[in-house]
Amino acid sequence: MAQLLRRLDDEVYVEYNTFGLDGTDLPELSSPTDEIYHFVAAVRLESWDAESEPADASWTPVSSATFVAESGVVAIVAMMENRGHDFLIGPPRFEYGVHMYLREPAPGDGHATGECEETWLLRFWPIRDVFDPITHAAPFSYIARGVMYYSIDLEPERLVQPPARREAPVPVSAAADWASLRADPDLDTFDGWLRRLRRKAEGRGVTVHELLRAAGVDIEDGVDLTPASCTPTRARAGRRFKDPLIDRYCAEQSRWGSSSGQGLSEDRLREYADGERIAKELCRDGTRTFSVPVEGRGALYVPAGVSRRVWRWEDDMLGGELMDDGLTVDRQVLARNPWTRQILVSGIVTVLRRDHDRRGCDDTVWYVVRDAEPHEAARVLCAEATWEEDQDRRRALDEVAREKLIDLRATYRSRER
Repeated sequence: MAQLLRRLDDEVYVEYNTFGLDGTDLPELSSPTDEIYHFVAAVRLESWDAESEPADASWTPVSSATFVAESGVVAIVAMMENRGHDFLIGPPRFEYGVHMYLREPAPGDGHATGECEETWLLRFWPIRDVFDPITHAAPFSYIARGVMYYSIDLEPERLVQPPARREAPVPVSAAADWASLRADPDLDTFDGWLRRLRRKAEGRGVTVHELLRAAGVDIEDGVDLTPASCTPTRARAGRRFKDPLIDRYCAEQSRWGSSSGQGLSEDRLREYADGERIAKELCRDGTRTFSVPVEGRGALYVPAGVSRRVWRWEDDMLGGELMDDGLTVDRQVLARNPWTRQILVSGIVTVLRRDHDRRGCDDTVWYVVRDAEPHEAARVLCAEATWEEDQDRRRALDEVAREKLIDLRATYRSRER
């Protein structure tokens, strides 16, 4: 039986009846209601571990589709940079299914602002692992000064190593292997809290709504359980932000004594709140996290849930102890600096979120990560084996790039005449 893993209520302003699902290869979508073009939509996003039963009768089925997720994080996006919250549906490079439903707005939909003209339900579930190192892990193209600014693009088939010369079996994982597709009842999120609350209510022989009313929440039987509806009235009145997800994040930061959210814009707070929530959902109970610098091309934005190899200088601990018990997967000591007693180490990690407490410089960005799990590391190792270069292959590819460079320069000269 399919299990609901997590859900998120959001609200998006849609213009010209067109919106997209960022993080997927789906084309633009539209509401089936043709007579409205600019409207506020309440959106409920749900992640399931398998295809669920149809939604209850209050929802009208609209459409279904399949797509490939880039990082496993999606968001509703509309014109003029209107964007919803980031939502984790599962692992990167998986094929997913999605069912879309529609209904008239009801109390508790979205953020309960009373301004919603439509309510959507999007249910996601994983179908299969479709990771392909040729498509999804191609290296950066050839660098050429003064031509196309940075690089010469070569088609993947020109870069790929013929299987006869190097075999790199592509790993195929199961959905159950991934932390993002396992329900963690102790997860510090709203859904984790709700699971614990249901267990507590069951132990006392009462309903969740009765237990909430006993705790001072003004909620009627049958009302959807959302962060807004489960918040006591006295707490709702003191909200600083209209968006309850941002407001909850700021309240948690204040409770922990953190100052990371002070003085930030609402857009930046939204980024912080989404990042904290998704980072927790990507970890199993007791997972150790740590920070690493990511340097070079592509460091500015590494999506949460993506695994990659990183490099960093570590203190060369007496007895070979690890600096922070991290960077242990396929750990390689690449160099030693005897003067500073440091070692240059590489390892495979899974990115969780930006580290807002550590500022990088130039093309260096700090990320909070965890050591990659076996199925995650297998993808990175497969990509490295697939694209590994030997001298003969490098010379052949250099020649292809050189020919393309000559053609590009000739094209640029002809345009200048």
